[in-house]
Amino acid sequence: MAKIQFCERCGKMLKISEKNNRKMGNCSCGFEKEINSETNFAEKTKKIEKGEGVFENKEEKEGFPHRCKKCGHEQSDIHDLGAPYSDETNIYLFRCKKCGHVERQADGTGNL
Repeated sequence: MAKIQFCERCGKMLKISEKNNRKMGNCSCGFEKEINSETNFAEKTKKIEKGEGVFENKEEKEGFPHRCKKCGHEQSDIHDLGAPYSDETNIYLFRCKKCGHVERQADGTGNL
């Protein structure tokens, strides 16, 4: 099973070729790398949980008044994602300050 290797300079995919009985990874930018059995092709990636990365990790003392549907806590952090289209209202995410549950609120279009 062939693994994909990328150029360390420009990020393009390397083309595998054989040169002097050695496997080489070549890029159009001129970068060249020898590929052997010890080369680690697959880098471990961090599994990202759904909704992770939307909120910053900074803690605020007081939260926005919003009741959590999961635990009933009255305060949450709020994040405005903006409007995906110009005729729609903004999308808001509320993260409970107690349990961390994230709720999404999108009220539809802004045209009345």
